[in-house]
Amino acid sequence: MDDECSRVSVFGRTTYHMVKCGFQARQKGYRYLREAVCIAFYEPEVLASVTKRLYPEVAKRFDTTDKQVERAIRNAIETAWTNGNPETLKEIFQGVYKDDTTRPTNTEVIEKLVEHAVPALGP
Repeated sequence: MDDECSRVSVFGRTTYHMVKCGFQARQKGYRYLREAVCIAFYEPEVLASVTKRLYPEVAKRFDTTDKQVERAIRNAIETAWTNGNPETLKEIFQGVYKDDTTRPTNTEVIEKLVEHAVPALGP
């Protein structure tokens, strides 16, 4: 039960930050990204091999291909970066947000969202 509660906390905190940034829940990439963050939270080693391990795992959970997962996440990030909340994006992606035209990579976004999910399990 603790494991499930923790997963719900990570999922909830990730959702909160994604919505605050301007990610659109109606996009497939939103759901894929949220799942990728949850996987990476519990298995940080997948971040060393996103295309070989993380995308295929997300694809398996959603019955799609790893290529579609990668593209949908990239599209969701592009949409958030273009139409999202610039102040929140600067706050969360401090080291990445050089100017509003430089979009972070999928891996950078996943890493930052994992970092922001950590306090959810604190005291």
